[in-house]
Amino acid sequence: MPHDPDPSSSRARVAAANAVNNAKSTGARRRRWAVARDAAWALLDPVVAEGARVAVVGAGNADDLPLGRLARRAERVDLVDLDARATDGARRRVGVRARRRVRAIEQDVTGGAADAVLADGPRATAAVPGTPLGDGGPYDVVVLDLVLTQLLYPALKGTMNGRAIDALLLRHGQRLTDGVVARAWAATRPGGAVVVLHDLLGWWDGHPQPFALERLLALPADEAPALARTGSLPYGCDPWVATRRAGAHVETTRLWRWPFSAGADYAVFGLVTRRRRP
Repeated sequence: MPHDPDPSSSRARVAAANAVNNAKSTGARRRRWAVARDAAWALLDPVVAEGARVAVVGAGNADDLPLGRLARRAERVDLVDLDARATDGARRRVGVRARRRVRAIEQDVTGGAADAVLADGPRATAAVPGTPLGDGGPYDVVVLDLVLTQLLYPALKGTMNGRAIDALLLRHGQRLTDGVVARAWAATRPGGAVVVLHDLLGWWDGHPQPFALERLLALPADEAPALARTGSLPYGCDPWVATRRAGAHVETTRLWRWPFSAGADYAVFGLVTRRRRP
C-alpha cells in the first residue's frame, strides 16, 4: 500500500478532496436539495431555541442545510469546515440581516488524525484531540452535517484500490468518528444536544442495495436502522456506536430521502442525541 510521508501533502489531499466536492454546488443542486433542507429543519426546529448558539460541523456550501432559518432563530451559527471558501460562500447567501450571526471557522475536525492516516496508512497512531470543535463553545447545539462519511474516504478515493481503502476505513475510520463525536460533545454545554445528519445508504447505478429506498422510508424511523444495517454500508463511521461511546443516547430519530443527483439517492438518518444529566 502506498504511503505519503509528507503530512503537508496529506493535508493538501484532504483539502483538495473537500474542495472538489464543494465545487459541485450549483443553483440547480440547491433547488433539488430543498426537500432535504426541509426535512433537516423539521428535525432541528424543536431543538434550536430562540437565541441559541449553534455550530454546524462539515457545513461546506450548506446546500443541504436550512441555514437561513437557523440564522434567523439562533444568536450565532458557526460554520466549521476545512474548506473556508465554501463556508464563506454559504454565509454570503444568507439574508443580510441574519448574515451577521453567521461565522465561518476553518478547522480540521480530526485535528490532524486523518492526515496521519493518509501519511502512514495502517501504521498511523495519531489520535483525534479531545479539544472542543469550533471556537470551543459552549454551544447549545452542535450539528454534524453529513461529515462522518467524509473524514477519510474522499481523500482516499482514486489513490488506491477499493480493497486497500476498505482496510484503512475498517482500521481507522471508527476511531476518527468516535473522536469527532467526542469533540462535538466537548463543545456542547450541559443539557445541550449533538445532532447527527448521517448519509447511511446510497442507491445509484452499480451500487445496488438489497431493498428499495421506498421500503426503508415507509418504516417508523426508530425501526428503520435495523433494516438499514442489512444494506451495503460505509465502513468506519457509525454514529450510533460513537454516540454510545461518548456517553450519550439517541433521543429522536428521523429519516429522509436526499436526492443527491439524477439517478442517485441517499437515505439520511437525523439523530438528536443528548447526555443524561447527573
